[in-house]
Amino acid sequence: MWRILAGAIRCVAYTQVVTSDPLADFDAEIVRFLASTGVPAEIVQLSTPPEPEFGERATNVAFRLAKERRKAPKQIAEEIAAGFDAEGYRFIERAEPAGAGFVNFYLKYTAFIPHAVEAVESAGTAFGRRDDVAVRDVVVEHTSVNPNKEWHIGHARNAVLGDVVARVLRQAGHRVEIQNYVDDTGPQAATSIVGFEDFREPERPGEKFDHWVGRSYVKVSEELRAEPALRKRLEEIEAAPSQVGAGPVDERQSVWARLENVERLKARVVATMRALESGEYGPLVQRILKAQLQTAYRLGVFYDLLTWESNLIESHLFQGAMDRVRQSPKVKQPSEGRYAGALVIETGQPVEGEETKAEVLIRSNGLPTYIGKDIAYHMWKFHLVPNQLCSMPFITQPNGAVLRSTSLHGQEREERVPSQNINIIAVDQSAAQDAVREGLRAAGFGAAADELFHLAYGLVMTSEGKLTGRRGAIAADDVIDEAVRVAYERVKEKRSQDLSDDDMRRIAEAVAVGAVRYFMVQYNPLRDIVFDVSDVVSYDGNTALYVQYALVRMFAILRRAAADAGVTDSEIDDADLSLLSHNQERRLIFQLSLLPGVVADTSRTLGVNLVAEYAFNLATVFSQFYRDCTVLSADADLRAARLRLVRSVRDVLAVACDLLGVPVIERL
Repeated sequence: MWRILAGAIRCVAYTQVVTSDPLADFDAEIVRFLASTGVPAEIVQLSTPPEPEFGERATNVAFRLAKERRKAPKQIAEEIAAGFDAEGYRFIERAEPAGAGFVNFYLKYTAFIPHAVEAVESAGTAFGRRDDVAVRDVVVEHTSVNPNKEWHIGHARNAVLGDVVARVLRQAGHRVEIQNYVDDTGPQAATSIVGFEDFREPERPGEKFDHWVGRSYVKVSEELRAEPALRKRLEEIEAAPSQVGAGPVDERQSVWARLENVERLKARVVATMRALESGEYGPLVQRILKAQLQTAYRLGVFYDLLTWESNLIESHLFQGAMDRVRQSPKVKQPSEGRYAGALVIETGQPVEGEETKAEVLIRSNGLPTYIGKDIAYHMWKFHLVPNQLCSMPFITQPNGAVLRSTSLHGQEREERVPSQNINIIAVDQSAAQDAVREGLRAAGFGAAADELFHLAYGLVMTSEGKLTGRRGAIAADDVIDEAVRVAYERVKEKRSQDLSDDDMRRIAEAVAVGAVRYFMVQYNPLRDIVFDVSDVVSYDGNTALYVQYALVRMFAILRRAAADAGVTDSEIDDADLSLLSHNQERRLIFQLSLLPGVVADTSRTLGVNLVAEYAFNLATVFSQFYRDCTVLSADADLRAARLRLVRSVRDVLAVACDLLGVPVIERL
């Protein structure tokens, strides 16, 4: 997939039908005009000029025709523009040559403004969906946090990215299933159980269960991670010359004792992994997961299906998938070397004298690896293996939707094959995702491998550096709590006199959630980000609160129009939009009309930062309109027209906020 930034070149298709995408109708007229001058529709590319004085659209077709027509691009552009006649075009006001060979097109706002406003009013919350969308079935897998401890803030970035991807795809008109893969048989879950059962930390008052279990997990994990350092120290002690005194001997015994403990812990973890594969410890794992889900729900993240790894193992689906993979010459079980006894898949090209790069699918002890299980999971997701899993209700989520769970018995799976699977996984797992694709190809499923898309994202950093799950890291719950505290102070700065403390705290929660979510998606997903709560909860700059405050202003204007001036909804409905001729009104209408294109581009590229950029730009243009155009003090007819415009902008910005999962706030 290729990423398109706002204002970048995009191809458009010819259409004469007036649609719910106002700007596409303008583009269609441009294509129709160019066709009348002999320009083939398939070579037309349109872009938005950097400055309004150059029009609303520009094309470079003159450069593309220069060789064929044997003329300079500038001459071709002049000839094309000279052939324009406004008669017969609803939305094109004029065409002008520009620069060395561009043709600029200007909107006829007298026709475009009512068309855009009426399109928004007609579409309602569905505004942004194009009429000609080719509906796809898409599986979006995100979150997939090991059920071993609380989320850290990096996990929140995964969940929010995946949630926004799913929201945008649905807004574009696609059918989406959101899956959350639960690795309940892996070493992390096993380590957590060993820690909680054998080395349980004292429970703290009011502590979430995943935080409580997580403290035991961190303790055991740190001990296991100490093995290399302990072995190195033992080598140093044994290599040192004999010394007088008991110190070195005592240290050697101490190191040996710790290493023996590490071996016991490792054996206990392996035994627990086998127990997990057979379904043991299910209630404990579910309790951890449900605590984690409370963090997701607080962030406005919801799911359709939990896929349990233990179900893949118990149903023999994993074994069937591996039998299929074994048929490939790239899959081997070496009898010697570093991979002796393991089932591996070669992921690199053989180099003479060097060991071919490979990924382990099944360890030499018979335990499947994450990659091996993930290959089987994706065969199941793409409906490529006989379905041996059913589903059943797990819980009802706070949004009222039932979250279903895979199971060995229950409702049969719907036979709707996804055309694409999108995985939201950190960039450091790119090699593993490549191995999954190789596994699909090895099994003969190359077409499915081509439709497996990895949306990679960078790290979330603090001033202390990279966040990890094995050591103490900043918990997502703690970050949200701190954001709420800061947001409460911000709300108090702007509060209305009629807001109670309870109201302010409720609003502070919405501001904090919006701030965290917006920050997670406002940058290119691959970019590493540094989280600072004081920066993200701010009225200034590119923040969720800036966008929310623009919406608060719109709600306030409409409330005051009704309460102070007695303006009715019917007066706004019947307002004469031809009165809107100010330059800021035109800029606002044009910005408003960009949303369908942003939704289409984002659903194709998965560049969710485009939606955040759009919301910020729309809020900014509205603020400039609000600065330069009086609304409530204008004469009655103009006031009604501007109120109708404000209402449309409010509705579109609310749609953009919903795509981002940023709560809409009516009062501050």
